[in-house]
Amino acid sequence: MYDSLLMTLQSLSFVGLLLVMMFLAKWLYNFTTPYDTFHEILIKKNSALATSVAGYIVAVAIIFCAVLMGPSAGLVNDLLAVAGYCFVGMVMLLISRVINDKLILHAFCNKKQLIEKQNVSTGAVQAASYIASALLIGASLHGEGGWMSAIVFYVLGQITLVVFARVYDLLTDYNLMTQLESGNNAVAATFSATLVALGMVLLHALVGEFENWQSSITLFAQDAVIGFVVLPLARLFIDKVLFPSVCIDKAVGEEHNMSVALVEGGVALSVASVIVVVL
Repeated sequence: MYDSLLMTLQSLSFVGLLLVMMFLAKWLYNFTTPYDTFHEILIKKNSALATSVAGYIVAVAIIFCAVLMGPSAGLVNDLLAVAGYCFVGMVMLLISRVINDKLILHAFCNKKQLIEKQNVSTGAVQAASYIASALLIGASLHGEGGWMSAIVFYVLGQITLVVFARVYDLLTDYNLMTQLESGNNAVAATFSATLVALGMVLLHALVGEFENWQSSITLFAQDAVIGFVVLPLARLFIDKVLFPSVCIDKAVGEEHNMSVALVEGGVALSVASVIVVVL
């Protein structure tokens, strides 16, 4: 009975810490933007910015859970370690925002899309980029290779996300940036799901014990190649098998068909989940 009560109190202490970290994340997000996020969301009811902030908060929770799964050193030490690693992860997320805004959503001003146009498509992709980056950050911080390996694989992960976004754009019949800028939510949904799916695939290479640089980088490269090959093949499967009577590029790009977009995104996430389990 006593042990059960103690475990419950320990669990509640981590839930409390998560709420504190989310509160800190909200203010950190606000301090690092040129606009007042609270005014935009509460007064202007800016759904685009709210979508982005929601993705950031979910990303913080992902990092929190990843570092929480590390070895225990006692409740107080665990709380301090999780808080410290989580804060570092939040800073890395903010760096990821700059990288992804400039190199993934590179064709337009993200601030203008979020604040002036309240473009939910931009907010959705920004949220997905947070979550994909958080999977990489959480796995990097959870690994046992130390700070150097965490930084190296974080950088490699961000580069991979950027390159994949460019490849994805080349493989579609529509211009990805033009569609997102115009507010095509269907394109945003499929691209966002695929970004998260790639983050899930790369997660596999970063979790577990760090053996040496050669084997770890080789595993990361292998998983990246798998993601670059399998995710487009999954899209082809949808086009040729699930919906053989329609062209998904036309349905999503021209017709803004959210139904097709959701199925495509669901297949991408499902395939990524299986890859993580079986590899």
